[in-house]
Amino acid sequence: MAKLLEILDKSKKYLEDNNVHNSRVETELILSQVLNLDRIMLYAHFDREISDNEMAGVKELLKNKINKKENKAESEDINLKTLLDQSVSYLEKYEIEEARLTVELMFSYILKIDRMMLFTKYTLVLENDEKDRIRNLLKMRAKDKIPLQYLLNEEEFYGRKFYINKGVLIPRNETEIVVEAALKKLENISSPRVLDIGVGSGVISITIAKERDDSKILGVDISENALAIAEKNKGLLEASNVKFLKSDLFQEVNFHDFDLIISNPPYIPVSEYETLSADVKEHEPIEALVAENEGLFFYHEISRKALDYLKEDGILVFECGYNQARIIEKIMNELGYREVEVFKDLNGIERGLTGIK
Repeated sequence: MAKLLEILDKSKKYLEDNNVHNSRVETELILSQVLNLDRIMLYAHFDREISDNEMAGVKELLKNKINKKENKAESEDINLKTLLDQSVSYLEKYEIEEARLTVELMFSYILKIDRMMLFTKYTLVLENDEKDRIRNLLKMRAKDKIPLQYLLNEEEFYGRKFYINKGVLIPRNETEIVVEAALKKLENISSPRVLDIGVGSGVISITIAKERDDSKILGVDISENALAIAEKNKGLLEASNVKFLKSDLFQEVNFHDFDLIISNPPYIPVSEYETLSADVKEHEPIEALVAENEGLFFYHEISRKALDYLKEDGILVFECGYNQARIIEKIMNELGYREVEVFKDLNGIERGLTGIK
């Protein structure tokens, strides 16, 4: 039979090998329990022989100690707080901007928990399928550089959630400033008629329609995919005062008395396309991004043709690139628009223009 001191040393090593903290103390407590001795008295009986039944009891308690440690570690690995932190570190390793916000939005989407309430669920243990879905999202965002909005099929705009997929441009915060400028111009116009050129996902048309329920909005786009997504958002957000039409700019538009025409056209010069980030260049539709003539093609076309579709004193509103506003201002002035004004976004960048026919 093995003696107590030998079993104590072997048990201590066993716990150490399994990364159990305070292995000596833990071993002493186990032997004290099995042998019914005070812990301090174990060393007074160091040469005591351990029976087979006592040895079996020691082994059972040692095994339980290891299992508890492993179960605890597994639980810690899959609770919400731990996974959140690990996911943020993973995205940061791949230099993903706003990593924590991105992770929180992913977890909120998968777990159906409001992002602002995630902290109340930090001890939540995730199901395996939930973890798998989150891992898949993280991989596609980090390695494939797929924008989060396409992964979740949604983006918030002006306080509303819109359906988004790779067939349309992702709505930007800057465009909210353009919508704000249009709404301000419409403040003193009752039951306004508005034309939105290049609707994409429909965020401009639908937002104006929801903010001004007395308005009638016509949105046009040449892309059937974009129009399908805009129609989906129209239904989701119950914007009954919006109509969408397939048209190459004004080609299929028969009404010629709009109070306001608004457009966020493609404006990135062809020469700058290759400088765009992988998120944009590899995933967003090029036809919604790039324009000929140093990005100014659609500003020339729309400014000129809009004169035939605006009523007298009707308003033209554009979003534009960071360095284009003054060139477009000149285009509009030369065509006879009055009171052409350039407005800035929240970063102080010249982001759009308004002008009166």
